[in-house]
Amino acid sequence: MAVIGESDTRRINLDAAAPIIFIHYGPADYLRRTLHSAHRANPDKRIILLGDGSNQRFSRGVAEFLEFESLAGGEKERTFQKVFQVIQGERHRFHKANRVEFWLKFVFRRWFLIEEFLLREGIDAFWTFDSDTLILAPLGPRESRFSEFSATSQCRGACLNGWVGSRQFVSQYTDAMLEQFQDPVFLQSRREYLATHSGLAFNEMDAFSEFRRRSRVKVWHAQRAVDGEVFDDSLAFTEDYEAAAEKVLNRTTVKRLWKNGKSLFARREVSGELVRLVTCNMSWMPDYVWRQIMRFTQADDLGNSGPPDISRLREINLQEPFFDQISRKVAVLFWRIRRLLPARVSGP
Repeated sequence: MAVIGESDTRRINLDAAAPIIFIHYGPADYLRRTLHSAHRANPDKRIILLGDGSNQRFSRGVAEFLEFESLAGGEKERTFQKVFQVIQGERHRFHKANRVEFWLKFVFRRWFLIEEFLLREGIDAFWTFDSDTLILAPLGPRESRFSEFSATSQCRGACLNGWVGSRQFVSQYTDAMLEQFQDPVFLQSRREYLATHSGLAFNEMDAFSEFRRRSRVKVWHAQRAVDGEVFDDSLAFTEDYEAAAEKVLNRTTVKRLWKNGKSLFARREVSGELVRLVTCNMSWMPDYVWRQIMRFTQADDLGNSGPPDISRLREINLQEPFFDQISRKVAVLFWRIRRLLPARVSGP
């Protein structure tokens, strides 16, 4: 057995010190896979779900749980509740649980709740991802890559996601949100923009972009390769990547993927560079793709750094398995039959 020296112990403690925080409302089944994957890849890290009663069950055995409403009521969050307003185009119809207005408030409000949690727990640096993101590898060994930056971004560089280097940075971001919602000139510019882009809405990504423009903070887009690795913006975002020959369920274009042992790779379209996916955003992916990608979660990958062995690369088939096709078609059939049946009438 190897003996861990004092410096190695400090490194392990430092790696474990930055927890992984997810925040989510509603009972999305995929959240179970998100949390299990995060736990398997990072067994020594705190993993926290800030959720509600409908999703607490997904955290059992793999993550700490806290009702995010228990974090409400702080001074900044109360101010946000007073100044927040829905600003959206007339054709904006983004379907989310509890209606679009609730969702639009939540994407801003979650950062005030996260800030309160950081304050209560005395947490400074941390990781956070969209709740449909699979973490495939240990995060601790990769934290030093971002030491010169305040945070990382995803969503094509538009949202705060991934590594967040300090609680102060979150506080600056929430201060910027409050400032923007109390800036009538800025809000009017958003309304004018949405008059001609009526399918969109002012959301936290727009607020983050404006915050970056005004403050000039140093943020690294996590899908830019470092040491041959990326934090994937979305499997369905194929810009500058080779796309799979066939669409998922004949409707969603996805990256072409390869495997090398337990590592997952995509290839840049222009340069031909192979990059390893440390995380994979699974937005718009059906259940069978989640199962396929989860196979590449690993807790100890330090021996897998460096360029892949080309001779061992094998392309991954992301087409729907036969039994999944049958199950899906049966489910659609039953749904159509139920729609044709007369509605039940209750009464005395």
